Amino acid sequence: MFSVKISAVNKGFWKKLSFPIVGMSPMDGVTDAACRFIAKKYGMADVTYTEFVSAEGLWRIKQRGEMTHKIWNDLKYSESERPVVAQLFGSDPDSFYKAAKIIVEMGFDGIDINMGCPSPGLEKREGGAGLMRNKDRARAVIEATRKGIMDSGSEIPVSVKTRVGSSEPDPDWWNFLSSMKLPAVAMHGRTFKQLYSGEADWESLSEAAKVIRKSGALFLANGDVKKLYKKEDAVWVELAGGKTRKLDEFDGALIGRQSLGNPWVLKKEIYEPTREEKFKVAIEHAKKHEELFPNNFLSVRKHLASYVKGLPDATELRKKVVMAENSMDVEESFSDG
Repeated sequence: MFSVKISAVNKGFWKKLSFPIVGMSPMDGVTDAACRFIAKKYGMADVTYTEFVSAEGLWRIKQRGEMTHKIWNDLKYSESERPVVAQLFGSDPDSFYKAAKIIVEMGFDGIDINMGCPSPGLEKREGGAGLMRNKDRARAVIEATRKGIMDSGSEIPVSVKTRVGSSEPDPDWWNFLSSMKLPAVAMHGRTFKQLYSGEADWESLSEAAKVIRKSGALFLANGDVKKLYKKEDAVWVELAGGKTRKLDEFDGALIGRQSLGNPWVLKKEIYEPTREEKFKVAIEHAKKHEELFPNNFLSVRKHLASYVKGLPDATELRKKVVMAENSMDVEESFSDG
């Protein structure tokens, strides 16, 4: 129904990004517009992604005219974030077709399809990581998204974020992704079966990159990244456990949990913010969140707690900020610091 012939990779904004591409990995309930604003301003992230939103949910609330639904908050963004990519999840091609049209209308720079979320419920419904088990459905979802974009008169690129495999690293899955002529693939180094346990498998990421980059796609590695730094004219990545490796076998990396309360980790060099800088940015984050989400200050508390991680008095400061009701409370929490 949605078959689209693609003769060449449409890279869109991706072709303008230079090595190494560094971005904040999309995280549900975390990477909202305030978080991404800070990531761009202080981490200079090359690309930002929204939290994932349901493709079906998006077009249904649009159809019903529910303009106060949470999904619209999840899709808020500021011009300073660009390039900004909307991430969709689901398994119904028709829903992706309809959702893609809405995303184009909203002015996003690209659409990313989540094919890696390890939520067991979503996986059973062949959404998220479940799409790795059904390549025909995965293909249909990609093509439907492209068709929705084309029928809207746009050419924004469609990328994929996924995992190395379902129960084990899966070269067949990598070959499938290579065949889809995607502009970019971001891959997490764990399988669906692992969820977030164990270590990310960077050897499998390396093998997957060899396959996928042959198609012209950019490959962004993800999983356990602590920081990036330059050494001897090369870019290196430090992983959990103190392991290091050159990044030159990839086109860049997405950083996830390590970036919470630490936008500076997205810089392409080692940067250690002072205590005062952490407080200043945490307060700015709180104010931006308050501006964008005036009735939901609770959701920013986890970010504020992350800013004080590693400080000598972190425990005391954390107790204060997790009780904050507004940005003024946050300022008071840090006033004695």
